[in-house]
Amino acid sequence: MGDGWKVSIVTLMNERLAVGSASGPDAKEMLALAQTLEVDDRPALENKAVRDRIATWHCEQSGLHFTKLRVQSAMSRGETPGPENSITKIVSANKLQGIGSYGMDLMDMGGILVDQDGQDDSFYGAWLSAPGLRIAGGTDEILRNIIAERVLGLPGDIRVDKSIPFTEVPQGGKG
Repeated sequence: MGDGWKVSIVTLMNERLAVGSASGPDAKEMLALAQTLEVDDRPALENKAVRDRIATWHCEQSGLHFTKLRVQSAMSRGETPGPENSITKIVSANKLQGIGSYGMDLMDMGGILVDQDGQDDSFYGAWLSAPGLRIAGGTDEILRNIIAERVLGLPGDIRVDKSIPFTEVPQGGKG
């Protein structure tokens, strides 16, 4: 009783943790794809832009992995999940969308093909599902505000209604 906001925050943090573990193609699959394709009549891996993107996604994956381990350690000590789940969620969903889109671009028209066995681990599937993940558990913009305020300690947005109970906040331009 009286801890509704705390329960809501814990629920959202757990949802963000789950969304931050979204499955789909990652840097390893992108590397495997790039080994089989050509860009400008050369092996894709000889293209600096391709290598740069794969390296960036690999670094993001490493950061996600170690941040998730940190969250698991905190939870094993009985601590409440914190704003680091906002970080994993925003990075994971954006990475998945970027990998899906870039993989489809590299495969040209073949990028929209899906496996016959019903598994949708494809780049196309990642591209289709990532926008929903970017909304689930809080939009990118909300998560950036959380990271700015709770992780970086930046000042919050100015809210003139912060000290007013929600039921007393003027609605629809009426005061």
